[in-house]
Amino acid sequence: MGTGHLFTRRELYERVWAEPISALAKTLQVSDVWLAKTCRLSNIPLPPRGYWARLYAGQVVGKTPLPLRAPGESDQVTVGGGRYPHHRGADSKPPTVPEPPAYEETEDQIAARIEKMVPKGWRPARSLDLPYPAIARLLSEDQERQTARDRSPRSTYDAPRFESRVEQRRLLLISNLFGLLFQMEAQPSIRGNDARETQAHVGNQWVRFTVDTTAKLRLRRQQSKAPGRLAEPLAIEIKVSRWEDNDADEVLFWSDDDAGKLEAKIREIAIAIVLTGERQHRKSRQHSYEWALSSYEEACEVVRKRREDAERRERERIEQAEADRVSRLFAQVAARQQAQQIRAYVQEVITSPHAAERRAFDGERDAWACWALTVADRLDPLAPDSTPDSVSVPPLPAGFAGRTDSRAPDIPDHRPQAS
Repeated sequence: MGTGHLFTRRELYERVWAEPISALAKTLQVSDVWLAKTCRLSNIPLPPRGYWARLYAGQVVGKTPLPLRAPGESDQVTVGGGRYPHHRGADSKPPTVPEPPAYEETEDQIAARIEKMVPKGWRPARSLDLPYPAIARLLSEDQERQTARDRSPRSTYDAPRFESRVEQRRLLLISNLFGLLFQMEAQPSIRGNDARETQAHVGNQWVRFTVDTTAKLRLRRQQSKAPGRLAEPLAIEIKVSRWEDNDADEVLFWSDDDAGKLEAKIREIAIAIVLTGERQHRKSRQHSYEWALSSYEEACEVVRKRREDAERRERERIEQAEADRVSRLFAQVAARQQAQQIRAYVQEVITSPHAAERRAFDGERDAWACWALTVADRLDPLAPDSTPDSVSVPPLPAGFAGRTDSRAPDIPDHRPQAS
């Protein structure tokens, strides 16, 4: 499976309104059904049926405007491929500076929009006669436990869990909160059978919160009971997700207090839960940006080190080439001097009347002189390529026999070679 195509909502919106979705799907190598479903999930409107026929006929047709991003919803859309379209080091393209996250609305503006999502005239229910479906399931399971206990009073294996007034009130709080969150386009849910793990899916973010007694949430001694005061005050706690280990814990907390009961704060709590989803989304975007920036800096550091290594190797190559050139120059100068010394010596041997008796050469003088001059020419970098075939030398004294070993060592050729 290949990597997918990553768009912002605005970019994908412009693409689906620029050409028929079937043509765009073919370009992106996905099915048109898949592409349409992706757009609907990201709240991107599609051209209605007959839009392109009217447009091609020359009629004036309007575009459905792109709605604002829902709270907590991601602004990025992946079309096709796997879940993660881009991976660090997946390609060899040069690193690009990541762009910091930008938003069409400030947090205050989106908070005001969230407040308007609360239905007008909403009031919390006073009983569990019509509970939220998830709460109705818990109550039904608890009723089965109670029926089983009535049949076998001694069995305490799975006793009812929501018989007490505190648990009934707690379920009613959760039911009212869930119902309001659902009307605000969040998806609340419960994990477990005791309603201790509650959460809401806000956009693409999970916001986890707990509804329990204040004593359990704050782990402090229960205060003395005063006239008119609830025996066990309840509280709601929201823990904002963290993306870094060194991030400080951020907790939102409401409880029964002198200012009023928790039921009077459900509207405020629901708004805070949806806003927390948006805040978590922005924290996630900021974390992704910082991660991308760190990756970019690391990639730039790798590129810098590679460039410095290449420059260092080039300098070393140039320095070594210069050193080799100087060494060759010294060797050529030395060879030239040696060749001149050999020629001068051969000339002295040729002209000296005592060379033969002092054994200044090996073998026959003319053969030795030819060999010695050949050696000199091979050493001399300025000597021509032609080698003398014979050398005119005076005759040796009568009866003189020199050394007959005419073997020559392997003499390097220092003459410049034709390119």
